[in-house]
Amino acid sequence: MPNQQQHLLTLIALVAALGLFVCLWLGALVLWLSQRAKRANMVQQRLKAIETNGVATEGKTLRLWHEGKEATTIVPLSVTKSGVGEWAEDLRVRAGWTTPLPAALLGLFGVLLAVGIAAYLFSGTFLMAIGGPVATLIVFWIYLQQRISKRTSHFERSLIDALELCARSLRAGHPLLGSFQLISEEIPAPVGDLFGRVCQQQDLGLAMEESLRAIANETPSDDLKLFATSVVIQMRSGGNLADMMMRLANVIRERNRLQRRIRVLTSQTQFSKRVLLALPFLVFILLNLMNPTYMQPLYDTSAGQAIMVASASGLVLGWMMMNWLSKLTP
Repeated sequence: MPNQQQHLLTLIALVAALGLFVCLWLGALVLWLSQRAKRANMVQQRLKAIETNGVATEGKTLRLWHEGKEATTIVPLSVTKSGVGEWAEDLRVRAGWTTPLPAALLGLFGVLLAVGIAAYLFSGTFLMAIGGPVATLIVFWIYLQQRISKRTSHFERSLIDALELCARSLRAGHPLLGSFQLISEEIPAPVGDLFGRVCQQQDLGLAMEESLRAIANETPSDDLKLFATSVVIQMRSGGNLADMMMRLANVIRERNRLQRRIRVLTSQTQFSKRVLLALPFLVFILLNLMNPTYMQPLYDTSAGQAIMVASASGLVLGWMMMNWLSKLTP
């Protein structure tokens, strides 16, 4: 009887400690989300909707004075995906996957189901059957973010080459549309495909300004939006397009150099994050392979299951905090 009471008290203490840990985690998460929402509201107040020709347009107005005349254009703001389906489709496009979204989601669900079944057969507990797919989903999310980051870096490098090629073509006497056609032939996807679409839309009779705005709205790249805005301003007010594109290419190159410098400065934090996240998983797998009997109480007892849930929660919280510490915000 005393042993049962002691076991009950131990279980209550573990549950209370786990509840306190979860409450602290949720409190820190709510505080972080509130600060993020506050910064987002400040940005939205600075970049609020403006009135242009009696029509409300979401964007930021740029004005240029040339020979006593005002040339204005609007830099469209990034459109936030409202639905989950649109958000997932945007991630698929940014990652460069050609697989349709339903097929990709079905394949991901199949992988998660297979991992859950394998984890249950390996451990014999429903806790591992849930934790296995969750860990797989986290790994897939990290891989997806890295793929998007690499594709964005490749897009920015290709855009610099495209701008320099366009500037040299304009200096050689080619028209702007001919320069875009040359980019579509010489620069690989995805930059070449975008300029090829502009040429196709010009053949169909669409205005250059509308074509540039269309590709700028469909692409999450701020550099491409800046390029489209600069070309529209130069076409309205006049000026040397070749010099403008060379200056824009230099600006993008310097900004990329600064971003690479930032990644170097934060590389130690990123490496520490990966090591600290990988060590618990490696130790857990090795102990299960070397001495399954030693790890069996984690699966069979409620206290062991609570410890595994608290450990997984701590790893996720640590991953979020390390990402927050290594992220530079203006």
